[in-house]
Amino acid sequence: MINEYENTLRELITSLIGSSDTSNYKVSPERIEKWKEKREIEKKKNKGILLEPRLIYYSDFYDINTIIEKNWDIFSPILNDKKRFSVFFKEIEQFRNTLAHGRKLIASQESLLSGILMDLKNAITIFHNKNHMKDDYFIELIKVSDNLGNFWGKSVFERSGKPNLKVGDQYELLIEANDPKDRKIQYEILTLGLNFSLKQESNRFIFQIGKELIGQNTLLLVKVSTPDSEYKNEIMRKISIIVYPE
Repeated sequence: MINEYENTLRELITSLIGSSDTSNYKVSPERIEKWKEKREIEKKKNKGILLEPRLIYYSDFYDINTIIEKNWDIFSPILNDKKRFSVFFKEIEQFRNTLAHGRKLIASQESLLSGILMDLKNAITIFHNKNHMKDDYFIELIKVSDNLGNFWGKSVFERSGKPNLKVGDQYELLIEANDPKDRKIQYEILTLGLNFSLKQESNRFIFQIGKELIGQNTLLLVKVSTPDSEYKNEIMRKISIIVYPE
């Protein structure tokens, strides 16, 4: 739950300020360089593959608080009470320290942690409801990434190059999606006009590239949906790949 709290705040920061290296988080240049160093280390660990390119995801926990405090005018319509947010944030920080030292949280601490996380999510939902945002009703496809270091974000500016594959390769796609009403999400990868379709409840696909995908501009459609919703709730994203014969 602590990671979920952190990443919910990071996602909020990217939605309000941005996710590029030049986004103005109002932190020192030294902190930005530290984040870049951590990102480079992570890239080297994965042999040149960078699964998470967004710089904010390499910030430390206390950096999140710094960003929100220095940009409070942007976050206040959602988080409302600055002192309340600060108190909750410090509680989470103490829980992180407890776990980092090999100790477990007691039942009351876990309940408080769950309550703080729900409070944050509710604040975001309430803000969306007041502003009638589509994100309150419809599923969102946040990001698609593969095992080769390629990624596809929400916009055309948040994506890398075209993957080069050959028949027989094992290919992995990780799909990040969010439904505002926490309905069960179904994940699907398919092609138009080709005999290829995968559908499952897990957001991680691992499959072998077959001959039917050969082409210099093969389009994979990544689809997420909530089959149990009372209205049509789905979104798709196109991924272009190059597939060579074996």
